[in-house]
Amino acid sequence: MPAALQVLIATCRPEGISRVRDMNLPEVDGVEYLVMWQLHADAPVPEALAARVDVTVMRSERVGLSANRNDLFDAATSPVVLIADDDLIYTPESLKALLETVKANPDVDYFSFKHDEPRYKFFPEEECSLNKPVKYFYQTSFEIALRRNARTAALRFHEDFGIGAPYFGAGEEELLLMTARRMGLNCRFFPICIVTHPGLSTGNRKPTAKTLHARGAIVALSHRWTWILRLPVHAWRLRSVSALGPLFAGALRVAFRRSKYLP
Repeated sequence: MPAALQVLIATCRPEGISRVRDMNLPEVDGVEYLVMWQLHADAPVPEALAARVDVTVMRSERVGLSANRNDLFDAATSPVVLIADDDLIYTPESLKALLETVKANPDVDYFSFKHDEPRYKFFPEEECSLNKPVKYFYQTSFEIALRRNARTAALRFHEDFGIGAPYFGAGEEELLLMTARRMGLNCRFFPICIVTHPGLSTGNRKPTAKTLHARGAIVALSHRWTWILRLPVHAWRLRSVSALGPLFAGALRVAFRRSKYLP
């Protein structure tokens, strides 16, 4: 009988599997952990993970965070999956709260929750639909749980985006939500904290050329007719005139090829 929930942990390099070990994943009835390990260099699986019957470590020869997550989707067998990184802190209570929320909302396909990290991020105060953009809200990957069904079967991260991608170094989670909306999935936010993230997520770190390319692309895909006016505002918010060039470069790369990135 499959687990009720599988937590899909993406990691890479030998030091990555050590971070997974140090997560001290809680043992919870009905919960399993799937780990996809890229760039593993044939290093051994730590005994603390190898000895766990609720942890499965798989090795991948592919590169890129979005590819890693998609391989995890393909390997999953549970009715619900939770997207995870290799540096998070879960508790039995948080995972049980997630499962209770999923059970209480059988018509929802795409669940977005809260996470706790040292830097403030805006979350809506109340449960709400995400089928239309919510002001100030942006999606983070490890807040997302998906119900595996016929409606969500084709939902995948776009592998041109995310850490390890050659040009767009972020934005994959926002593009996933945009894709889910276009697919007609029922997407909802629940103000329940399910995980602690001890460090800063990619979106909160100092921008690089690749993350600015991604930001420009997401603006262009989100605002088909007004993106060219919005990018200077983004550069102003970053207090960086030099950000305008990479923002426009990323936007121009997708603006006239929307069908490649959105259904």
